[in-house]
Amino acid sequence: MSLYTHINLKEREAILLGLNNGLTQAAIAKSLGRSKSSVSREISRNGGWRHYSVSDAQNCYQAVREKSRRHRILEDNGIRDFVIHGIVEHHWSPEQIAGRLRYEHSAMPISYATIYRGIYRDNLGAPRKSHGARGLPRQLRHRGKTHKVKGTINERRGRFNDAPSIHERPISAENRSRFGHWEGDTVRGKTGQSALVTLVDRKSRFLLSMRVWKVNADNVKDAMVQLLGCQPNKRVLTVTPDRGSEFARYPELAEALCTKVFFPDPHAPHQRGTNENTNGLIREYFPKSTDLDLQTDDDIAAFVEQLNNRPRKVLGWKTPSEVYMGKKLHLI
Repeated sequence: MSLYTHINLKEREAILLGLNNGLTQAAIAKSLGRSKSSVSREISRNGGWRHYSVSDAQNCYQAVREKSRRHRILEDNGIRDFVIHGIVEHHWSPEQIAGRLRYEHSAMPISYATIYRGIYRDNLGAPRKSHGARGLPRQLRHRGKTHKVKGTINERRGRFNDAPSIHERPISAENRSRFGHWEGDTVRGKTGQSALVTLVDRKSRFLLSMRVWKVNADNVKDAMVQLLGCQPNKRVLTVTPDRGSEFARYPELAEALCTKVFFPDPHAPHQRGTNENTNGLIREYFPKSTDLDLQTDDDIAAFVEQLNNRPRKVLGWKTPSEVYMGKKLHLI
C-alpha cells in the first residue's frame, strides 16, 4: 500500500515562505521531507515560483477532491423520493426496495445497506417534524422495538383433545411445493373488540383476511369458510390454525371445505412461522391498541392488498400476489 499523502495547507504555507526567502525547490523539498518532483509539480500548477498562491492552491485541491468523490446514489432526487415513498407509503423495508429494483432490472439500482446509511446519516434529507424526532427510522418495520416472548403462565391454549397433529401434514406442506397449505390465526385489537382472521398460503405467502365483530368459534369458522371457499380448485389442501379456542369448530371447517385441519404442538408458534411472521407485518398497520371496530372494510382491504404486493426476499423479490396468481406485476 502506498504511503504517499497529499500536500496539506501547512506544507503549502512552508513552500510559499521558502520561495519568498529565495530557497531552491530542492531545499524546500528537503525541509518538508518531500521529493523535489512533488514540490515542483505543486508550484508549477499553482502560479509558478513567481506567483505561487497558498489560497488558490488549497481551493484548487479541494475542488479536485470534491469532483473525484464518488457520487452518492441517494443524492439523486428521483431515487431518494422513490425510497422514501416505499418506506412511508408502502411500508417496504430497505432490503425489499433494493431487491425489487434488482428484480425489475431498474435503471436505478441501490443496495439496502446504502439506504440504511442514508436513513441514519441524514434521514434521507427529509425534514423531521420536531426536534429530536426519529424520522424515517421510526417508519422502518421493526422500529427498534424489543421482541417479547410469550410466556406460558396461565396458558389456556393447546387443550384440544385428539386434535390432528401438525406432524401428520403432507410433505408438500412442509417443503412448500404446492399451493393450498394455509396457516391461520386471529389478530385482535382492543380487548373485547373485533379481530382479524388471517390465513396465509405457505408456498406463496399470499394473505387472506377479514374482520369478525366478535371472536368466537362460530364466527371464526364462518370467516375461514368464506375466505377459503372462493379460492381456485385444489388451492385448499390443508389448514393449520392456532390452538386458540376460537378454532374449536375445526371439524365443521374441514367438512365445509372438504379439507384437513392440523394443529401445532402446544406453545410452539414457530411451527406456524409463515402465519406468525405475517401477523407481525399486520401489527405495523394495526398495533395492539388499535380499535378494529373503527377501521373500514376499505382500510382492511387496502392493507391486505399492500402486503400481497410487497416484494419478499424469500420469493426472489417477487410479491405474494405474483407467485399465487402466476403473473408478473409492474410496481415501479
